[in-house]
Amino acid sequence: MSMADPQLNPALDSGKIAAAYARDRRVHIPAILTAESAARVHRCLDQETQFSIVTRKDDGYVRLRPEASLSPEQENDLVRRVYAQARDDFHYLYDNHPMSHEGEPYPDPSHYLAAITRFLNSRPLLDFVRRVTGSNAIHFAEAQATRYRAGHFLNVHDDTNEPQKRVAAYILNMTPHWQPDWGGALLFPDWRGQIAEGYLPTFNALNILAVPQPHLVSFVTPFAGAHRLSVTGWFRSR
Repeated sequence: MSMADPQLNPALDSGKIAAAYARDRRVHIPAILTAESAARVHRCLDQETQFSIVTRKDDGYVRLRPEASLSPEQENDLVRRVYAQARDDFHYLYDNHPMSHEGEPYPDPSHYLAAITRFLNSRPLLDFVRRVTGSNAIHFAEAQATRYRAGHFLNVHDDTNEPQKRVAAYILNMTPHWQPDWGGALLFPDWRGQIAEGYLPTFNALNILAVPQPHLVSFVTPFAGAHRLSVTGWFRSR
């Protein structure tokens, strides 16, 4: 691992974190990276990453080409159509940038996203996640950079996808100074339809949740003062 790669915070207590995960099937881990690492990852997502709108079409995933751009009128029309469909069905709208589908290196080795991808699939990180989840079946991390702007959301789902052998989902949050009333929270509904728990997108925090497990990202409010930046994906087995 090069010195430029993100680094785990050496003060993490993996035993305590694993106990919380075993109890709740999910865990919020503050200060997951060293401070210097976290600042570098944030700069990459905030200033160096080209995002594209991603949403659902029929039963599939549709992503605009990176070079494509929508006029304000076209984006407003897309938003109206997505909102109408989201009232009664699973739907989502946010920006993303694919990084790694099967644990393979990021295609541009000169981009800092390559260092983040390498870190997510490094032995120190995967060993840490295996200890936390209690699953030695975890083999690699699938990854995408995500950006939620005002009006973006991800409806309730449980990440079930048998062919992909997802053991746990993760969200590496990288937005400084997020406010609770801006939305964009990771929420966990219970069987009664109530919200059992929620995690705000706290800067430099890693959320890990067992698959399957119902969850959602709440609507980002029009007055949100920042973009919700993160790296997300799944720890998967072969």
